[in-house]
Amino acid sequence: VACGVAASGLLQLSFVGGSTAGQQLRRGLAPARVSAGYLERQGPKDADVAFTPAAGGPEHQVVYKKRPFGIIRYQPGAGLKGAMAIEIIPKSRYPGDPQGQAFSGGVKAGYVVKSINGQDVLAAEFGKIMDLLDDEIADPGSTIFSTSCALALEKQGGRLAEPAPTPLTVVYTEIPGYQGKFATLT
Repeated sequence: VACGVAASGLLQLSFVGGSTAGQQLRRGLAPARVSAGYLERQGPKDADVAFTPAAGGPEHQVVYKKRPFGIIRYQPGAGLKGAMAIEIIPKSRYPGDPQGQAFSGGVKAGYVVKSINGQDVLAAEFGKIMDLLDDEIADPGSTIFSTSCALALEKQGGRLAEPAPTPLTVVYTEIPGYQGKFATLT
């Protein structure tokens, strides 16, 4: 229930009366500890198109100087392997804006995380990738969110990996022939 309450507050990006992504960013949202309970908070959406992580398409390297990177939601691949960037904050608010790094680096919805700081994670467990990236944006004043994360981590038995140190080099790949359905954030 707590995860659902937390998710409803985080996912109201375009509903009447809900927070917009811009409003959330202006409130100073911060990165949170990620893997445990991530799918409950940022779960699949009806428009998500399943994928199997695969190399072979164009690759894109981005260096992130600090967290959060500006990717709002990732989608796991088949069997909870791999991670695809699904929703990216569509602008950088000011020079050096950490939440605009993905946009400024050219990250697009549909890019799959191939490696993190040189470690191949293309077909790694989704939760491990999320822990390495440690890139979830959360409201630091939300005790519901913090509590739901703590409970999910306890249930999971702890992190699946420690966050990779910054600066963080992420190589993304495109899956040849993949046709996703991505929301346009404004």
